[in-house]
Amino acid sequence: MKKISLASILLFAVLLTVRTLSAADYYVNCNDGSDSNDGLSPETPWSSLAKVDSFEFAPGDRVLFARGCTWRGTLQLQSGTQEAPLYYGPYGKGAKPVILGSLPLNNEYNWLPAGENLWVCYDAVIPAFGKWDIGNIILNGHRAAFKKWSKEDLKSQDDFWYDITGDKHIYYYSEENPGKKYIDVEAAIGKHMISHTDARYVIFDGFDIRYGGSHGFGGGEVAHFVIRNCDISWIGGADQEREGGKGRRVRFGNGIEFWGTADDCLVENNKLWEIYDAALTNQGVGGNIQSNITYRGNLIWNAEYSFEYWNGEGSKTENILFENNLCYSAGFGWGHIQRPDPNGRCIMMYSNLAATKNFVVQNNTFCDATESLIRLDYNAGNPDWPSAGLTLNGNRYFNDGGRNFFRWLGEEIPGNQFDAWREKTGYEKDGLSAPPEKPLGQMKHWNHVY
Repeated sequence: MKKISLASILLFAVLLTVRTLSAADYYVNCNDGSDSNDGLSPETPWSSLAKVDSFEFAPGDRVLFARGCTWRGTLQLQSGTQEAPLYYGPYGKGAKPVILGSLPLNNEYNWLPAGENLWVCYDAVIPAFGKWDIGNIILNGHRAAFKKWSKEDLKSQDDFWYDITGDKHIYYYSEENPGKKYIDVEAAIGKHMISHTDARYVIFDGFDIRYGGSHGFGGGEVAHFVIRNCDISWIGGADQEREGGKGRRVRFGNGIEFWGTADDCLVENNKLWEIYDAALTNQGVGGNIQSNITYRGNLIWNAEYSFEYWNGEGSKTENILFENNLCYSAGFGWGHIQRPDPNGRCIMMYSNLAATKNFVVQNNTFCDATESLIRLDYNAGNPDWPSAGLTLNGNRYFNDGGRNFFRWLGEEIPGNQFDAWREKTGYEKDGLSAPPEKPLGQMKHWNHVY
């Protein structure tokens, strides 16, 4: 073993001290801030997300957002170091700081008549959306308008279409002006709300992330990243091809996505609900390494998938841990009825060609899904990955109304065959088929708006 000299230890201590002294706290306040301030105290805070994005932070800095404040826009996370992570979090008292990825269209002047029961929002009324699609329109904080693929499809109350390839207008079917009919009308823009592409050694803690048309957190080539204590809701629905329905009609949007290469990531104690696709996912098309990713202690409901995994040929996936999460009501969210492929599952693993080992799903609660609690498909190019790489144990299963527990390698497994499935597959030695210990509505930290 190589010895570490006393001189090296002393030098490291000096460097660490210098780092500590150079790190700073920066404050952001939507009410009392100004981007002309230095941001270095609660008395001289910045005001905007744009200022945060444009500033170059040093390792060890903390970027602190005032509780009770709301911002509109997105963030591109920067990086810290192993010794000095970069921290994004709240300060002060009150509710979590809110970041909205949407434009407000709740005034009557936002909408002009465009035909019988048809209204239009022009760029002249609201700043241009540019290349980004409108993934969803959230009404009064608890309902979703219905995205359509053409103007001719607008036939029912709250149908809308965004002409992304043409005039860049939103067309909306309503018996009266949407800005008059609803108190809140939020148009979710199809951008990642928090982009973690290329971020290293970052902690993101304690935010309320809402109304994004793409991913809540999204990006690739991320490492040493923590997301904790966040609320993430009403995410997704954008046109993935950005062709306005003229090409392949695919909508997307995950709560937290690790795309492609990702290493040493922790997602814990978050709440995620009303997500178009997956609340949590790591996935990629091939040639990547996904390793050391932990999801634990999260509460998820009304996402199409509570957790989704797939990876492509030539990739490696190892040391993935999904544990102590509460996954409820998969497929019961706003996106399910709008999807061309409704497929509600708590765990979705339909395509995996990656060399996979030590993928552990344990001690979770899976309660209610429109199709089945778990779907795991057979992959001819990687037929042995479940038996060689997947651990499934200690989980609690309940799917009310006689819906299936599993779609396992193409076979549908109802709840009354749980013991037979367990004996046949060797999984879930300590698993349990039983209702959840505490129904979702009884949880103090559940804040469903219905």
